[in-house]
Amino acid sequence: MMRDGLPAEEVAAVLAAVPMFRHLGARQRSRLAQHFCRRTYGAGEVIVRQGDTSMSFYVVLSGAVRIVRHSADAGGVDIVEEGTGSFFGEMGVIDDLPRAATVVALEPTECALLAKWDFQRELCAEPGIALALISVLNARVRTLEDRLSLLSSTSPAPARSGGA
Repeated sequence: MMRDGLPAEEVAAVLAAVPMFRHLGARQRSRLAQHFCRRTYGAGEVIVRQGDTSMSFYVVLSGAVRIVRHSADAGGVDIVEEGTGSFFGEMGVIDDLPRAATVVALEPTECALLAKWDFQRELCAEPGIALALISVLNARVRTLEDRLSLLSSTSPAPARSGGA
């Protein structure tokens, strides 16, 4: 059983679809799943808020979430909408920086959370998770680069300042 009653087998099955954990064997995923706890959120409820301390990694067990990045000049910019099997919070449990985005439940949503200290312990115990995480983070950087390139190609060129 998971920490709060959800069978670890259910979490392990979802983890099998998560890119970071897909390569692990069933026994390894089951061991990892035992460290997760479950939380439920109502539609419109903030799951994590940009700027807050990162204490957990999240896997969406059911429902859907919207990930939004806020900035002073642009307000909120939707980054992505995700559903069952998606995950977030991996950056904050690695680098000790505040949350980079706000995550809001779009509908009733259930998440499995892995506490930062458990996540870090499992990274040490299973280096393959770290290698998979590098690939996942690299893919996200490439996606953001593509989006930035698209935005810059559709925006007017910035005015140049200075003489000559």
